[in-house]
Amino acid sequence: MNGNAACGWTLVVMLALTGPAAAPAQEASTPVADRLWYEEQEAGTDPYPVRITVSSAYLRIDDDDDQGDFVLLDRAAGTVYSVSHDERTILEIRPRQSGPGLPDDLVLDAAVTSDQDAPAIAGHAAVLVDLTANGASCYHVAAVPGLLEAAVAGMADYARVLGRRQAESLQTVPQEIQTPCFLARYVYAPDRYLRYGLPIQEWDGAGYRRALVDFRGGVAVDAGLFTLPADYRRVSYGAD
Repeated sequence: MNGNAACGWTLVVMLALTGPAAAPAQEASTPVADRLWYEEQEAGTDPYPVRITVSSAYLRIDDDDDQGDFVLLDRAAGTVYSVSHDERTILEIRPRQSGPGLPDDLVLDAAVTSDQDAPAIAGHAAVLVDLTANGASCYHVAAVPGLLEAAVAGMADYARVLGRRQAESLQTVPQEIQTPCFLARYVYAPDRYLRYGLPIQEWDGAGYRRALVDFRGGVAVDAGLFTLPADYRRVSYGAD
């Protein structure tokens, strides 16, 4: 296992010891959601926090600040909203409802292994997954099958929307960038890494990494987290 993965398992040990917090008693009108806190890093950048909040109707991504900028997915509509408070704008992304089919010349595979030394998380064992496209190793995931499956489903909804959006603008991507790994990861199978369970560690060969720091399942959240500012200017992109 490489250094990034080892770092991830250190965080996993902490999670295994703490586990998800018990959900408090709540009123029926209070939204209930799963919450995930990740530490994310790209090549040449410092790590930064990413918080994902998933309810039955919405998914919100922010930097762990209720008052900060955020991305909101309306899961039923398949629409993504990107909110900028400084600019007082909402970018509305509405891709087509169906994604492109997998091309015949793009062959996807995965090598899945277990790690007997890795601690269980909330009673679930993790697996290591090496995702490939046309034989090339593209992306690595340590995932926990069966953990927070509702949150994973919401994350998959978001990935598929982004995949449809990328497919619509693929003609603007230089051909040299459209490698099998790029096409698999961002266009034709963007939710592939989520099919193996909740990601607790992700990394690629270009310096990207993300590690799960904490999680809470089925907790009350402020309904305002899923509310768009009413007086912001909206800019739409995508299908009518």
